[in-house]
Amino acid sequence: MSWESLFTRSWYGRCGWTHLFQPLLPMVKKMVSQKREAFLSGASNSYKAPVPVIVVGNISVGGTGKSPMVVALCELLKKQGYRPGIVSRGHGAKVDTPTPVYMDSMAQDVGDEPVMLARRAACPLVVFPKRDEAVKFLLATTDVNIIISDDGMQHYQLGRDIEIAMLDAQRGVGNGQLLPVGPLREPINRLQEVDFVVSVSASLTEALTKLNLDITLAPLVPIRLMSLDGTQHIDCHEAFVNNTKWHIIAGIGNPERFADTLRRLGLRDELSSHHWFEDHHVFKAEDIPTDGAVIMTEKDAVKCQSLALSNANIWYLPVSLALPDHFQQRFLEKLTLIKMDHCHE
Repeated sequence: MSWESLFTRSWYGRCGWTHLFQPLLPMVKKMVSQKREAFLSGASNSYKAPVPVIVVGNISVGGTGKSPMVVALCELLKKQGYRPGIVSRGHGAKVDTPTPVYMDSMAQDVGDEPVMLARRAACPLVVFPKRDEAVKFLLATTDVNIIISDDGMQHYQLGRDIEIAMLDAQRGVGNGQLLPVGPLREPINRLQEVDFVVSVSASLTEALTKLNLDITLAPLVPIRLMSLDGTQHIDCHEAFVNNTKWHIIAGIGNPERFADTLRRLGLRDELSSHHWFEDHHVFKAEDIPTDGAVIMTEKDAVKCQSLALSNANIWYLPVSLALPDHFQQRFLEKLTLIKMDHCHE
């Protein structure tokens, strides 16, 4: 079992051994608080872009549905006549300067999620750990008029106009403690300061209810299964009605959410085997089963498409986030006010 799995089990109440790090909490709380206060007071000299900046992030470690939200926002903004651009850290990318990402970019060069976002969102995208520098580069080289930051809620060097915090519906905030005792990058009360809290879920769960927050529920809508080479597709329900056995592959922050999605689509537990890897895992050919049907996430498919695989029965599941009408209305109304403020500056 990996260190990531051990920490996750503790953070979400399965064994609780990370309480051993409790003596570190006062120092961590002070650092987090000082960073936030410096941003709010203006002492951090954060970059204020001349166009609206939207940060889609979270206060916890792990997957919470940020990427589907970024894609959904890009689609919504395009329909309203905006020209959105995306900035991302590019986890695992070895870049020394702000680097554009294209549909045919290699995941090992710029990161797996950025390549997936470039393909799905079809927007200009730049990766660089310093997101403020990525924004400057994007504005200097493209005609975008609104920026979406994929993650970066704690990257206070970049000013922002709208913050959207994503929450996992089942895991919530875990034990509610800051790293390393718990999974949180910032304290729970930070969620009261963001503009929107969104959870990728069709129903309110116990983990969300106990937070006593105004949370928007936005379910993931599977599109259809796509073959790894992109040449074939099949309806999800058709794929799972027979007795075909499936290997489920996932190298994401929360693989159980992917498994739950497949169950809702009709894949029975007795006909599936799980192959979980760490988030952003660099796949090798030997990681992929050579026999039987294989299904993986879209993010993982981006990395596996360049591998020489003998198994031709490999599929991935693209998903879209269904933004409810009331969220779209509130979001666009807030954006209109922000645009007016920018015009007066």
